[in-house]
Amino acid sequence: MKRDFPKAYEPQSVEKRWYQKWQDMGIYKADNKSEKPKYSILMPPPNVTGILHFGHVLNITLQDMYLRRKRMQGYEACWFPGTDHAGIATQTRVEKQLREEGLTRYDLGREKFIEKVWEWKEKYGGIILKQLRELGISADWDRTLFTMDESASNAVREVFIRMFDEGLIYKGKRIINWSPLSLTALSDEEVEHKEVQEQLYTLRYYLEDSDEYLQVSTVRTETIFGDVAVAVNPEDERYKHLIGKNCIVPLVGRVVPIIADEHADPEFGTGCVKITPAHDPNDFMVGERHKLEMLNTINPDGTLNELTGDYNKMDRFEARKAILKKLEELDLLEKKEDYTHNIGFSQRGGEPVEPYLSDQWFVKMKPLAEEALEAVESGKINFYPGHWVKTYEHWMNNIRDWCISRQLWWGHRIPVFYTEDGQFTAARDEDAAREKLNLPAGTSLRQDEDVLDTWFSSWLWPMTTMKWLEDGDIEETDDLKAFLPTDLLVTAPDIIFFWVARMIMASKHFKQEIPFKDVYFTSTIRDGQGRKLSKSLGNSPDPLNIIDKYGSDAVRFTMIYLSPLGQDIKMDVDVKAQDIPSMEIGRNFNNKIWNAGRFLMMKQDMVNLPDVCPDNEDKTLSIDELSHADKWILSRYNSTLDKLNKALDDYKVNEYSKILYDFIWRDFCDWFVEVLKVELNAEKGCAHPRGLMKFAFSIYEGILKMIHPVMPFISEEIWHLMEDRGDERSISTEDSPVADTALIDPAIEEMFEHLQMVVEEIRRMRSITSIAPSQKLPVTISCKDEAQAKFMGEQAAIIAALGKCSEVKTGVNTPKPEGSLASVVREVEIFVEVGGSLDMDKERERLNKEIKRLEGNIRGTEKKLGNEKFVANAPADLVAYEREKLESMKGSLEQVKKNMESLGL
Repeated sequence: MKRDFPKAYEPQSVEKRWYQKWQDMGIYKADNKSEKPKYSILMPPPNVTGILHFGHVLNITLQDMYLRRKRMQGYEACWFPGTDHAGIATQTRVEKQLREEGLTRYDLGREKFIEKVWEWKEKYGGIILKQLRELGISADWDRTLFTMDESASNAVREVFIRMFDEGLIYKGKRIINWSPLSLTALSDEEVEHKEVQEQLYTLRYYLEDSDEYLQVSTVRTETIFGDVAVAVNPEDERYKHLIGKNCIVPLVGRVVPIIADEHADPEFGTGCVKITPAHDPNDFMVGERHKLEMLNTINPDGTLNELTGDYNKMDRFEARKAILKKLEELDLLEKKEDYTHNIGFSQRGGEPVEPYLSDQWFVKMKPLAEEALEAVESGKINFYPGHWVKTYEHWMNNIRDWCISRQLWWGHRIPVFYTEDGQFTAARDEDAAREKLNLPAGTSLRQDEDVLDTWFSSWLWPMTTMKWLEDGDIEETDDLKAFLPTDLLVTAPDIIFFWVARMIMASKHFKQEIPFKDVYFTSTIRDGQGRKLSKSLGNSPDPLNIIDKYGSDAVRFTMIYLSPLGQDIKMDVDVKAQDIPSMEIGRNFNNKIWNAGRFLMMKQDMVNLPDVCPDNEDKTLSIDELSHADKWILSRYNSTLDKLNKALDDYKVNEYSKILYDFIWRDFCDWFVEVLKVELNAEKGCAHPRGLMKFAFSIYEGILKMIHPVMPFISEEIWHLMEDRGDERSISTEDSPVADTALIDPAIEEMFEHLQMVVEEIRRMRSITSIAPSQKLPVTISCKDEAQAKFMGEQAAIIAALGKCSEVKTGVNTPKPEGSLASVVREVEIFVEVGGSLDMDKERERLNKEIKRLEGNIRGTEKKLGNEKFVANAPADLVAYEREKLESMKGSLEQVKKNMESLGL
């Protein structure tokens, strides 16, 4: 039974009700055996520790839009959701919880600690997926994967073993990002570089057996105990004579060589660089080139070690101060000066990262990068916006080996087993390892203590979501056959290297297939000051509060409306009020659509009354029976559909939202609905009111299908309010409207656009006088030819109703009636007969005052722009604004004078 159409749209109740219905109906469960064409998207797995933020809102809305659109176009659409185990973040959460109980992970032991993490994950993990449901996403939840699920873990282990056997994974000493707080290596994306102000210390490195010294600058005096050389540039004339000689490390007393290396920049500082290979990545490469000793002088916890003598076990920053004091006492400090530079901080713990020489596991990346680079350069994979291709190419051509080991307990444990004498291999279990190493049964083995970088599981995401290697052997599954490669990946550009590139590498290497065809890089969301929305900055309201206030559809639409391809989004936010005022865009659009639907339902009920239309047939009107306005909206509807599809195909989602907004708000609601009122209320009566309403509803139902991908809830609700369709149907699975190009009539659209301009000009002419809005005035329209006059005459009732005219007269070259305001729109003259409706003396006085005001403002602005200092020193946008303002005021002055002339004043 059809429900009543409520007066106001209440998204909170509608959204919860419909989301549950969609889940009960199971309409988003994909069938990999379906004969329909396939379309699939991988959800970038949010961290299991994560909560919803506005980056997720934009990212997920974009994905859902494309899934829903393709589903309505007849595709078997599948959205693979899931979460990432987020090794360091999750372990940090659980260890914090343990500290509150007075415990550490070592008190529990590895096995019990892992049990504790799983308990935490079951209780708190996946909250973000529940939050994402608030956005109405059409994911296939039955396919949800957690990166630590058994099937994913089996694949991760198998990939490590295969790559180890291929020689693509190796163990070696390298400089890595080290977290002294978490006691683990960090990936590059877990390091945030910030500008800091410190001091640069210039030390005296005396030449061996000489009173001469080199001036060598450093910020980190605590690392001098690891100095093994001083480098100068081979082309630096100042120091060429010293190359091959020795100098003495201050305070340490170690004699080290002076070497020639291009790493030393003659233009920076003194041109001399201390080389500490174990504590600086550039120094490490210098050390390798010159076969220098690598002295690690810092402990994993950030304290100095036994090689530093009196400073052993002292915190690195405390040691810096103590060492500086000693250098000053020994007159080994040449100078100190303020210095601003960037250093890395752990995103998790917030402490400065330590460049650290450590035994770690690495992946050889160059062999994998070649195919992944070709996939993008050849156009097999397309980036939107395209400028990210250059960034991708640069990184891939300069790729470095990937440190994949982490000194954690939570994660995929490295499947490497060691014998007591140091032999090792990668294997599924101890028995397999003994077999590979040709060892007797029962030989004692030890598994590597480290776990793999979280990205090592997520780079397999395109395959593990589809159960590849589920038990370590399954190479092909029905999902893989149906949905790989996926069609679209939506992600942030800051993980183009850490995730996007690596997924391409893994898929090409293991499946000889690209993982996805298109990659859409989302905008960065910023506040009114240009700062990235961030909880740490305190400038980001909780998205759930915003959704609760405005409704999911309003938030979804606003995010798309504000998101131009390749540009950042700026939103004014009120964190204190937990509000984003720009969300009114989406809420007002929702209300506009709702009110249009309610009006149509009321009109339909009226024309169905037998005493109003006793003999009227409920028929479909032919093209010939449609009015000019009806043909215009039909043409606009089809041309809009055509533009919408082209915009979405090119991932111009912001353009899509603008096209949608303009057609629905302006063309349909502001014009067609108003014209419909005129047609239904015509004096002679509408010949086919039911047919006309049927036509109006056909356009409106098409509009609901147009908006469904971005506004799923309101479209579903109204679609069911329009007609009793039963609980078993959803607009989600209805056919998407298709543009009929034969019904696109540019001539009709141009004619009606001209009519719109005439009406808008009449409204404008009325608004500049003091005539009451309720007072209707006669209007004369003088056209350039008979065809134009005939069209305007046929539309006289519409012009009169929308322009508040008491009558509308049309003709060719009609003279201007006395006492009329006059204007011209595209060679059509418009005369609004104000006559006795105006007190001419008061109107003269008002217009003269307006002329004086404008002339004064124009003089002031001209004077400002004539000031060379202002033009030279003011911001360019302010100067441009003043110039635009000047032109606008001049135009207004000219129009006021014309109005005085028209009125004979």
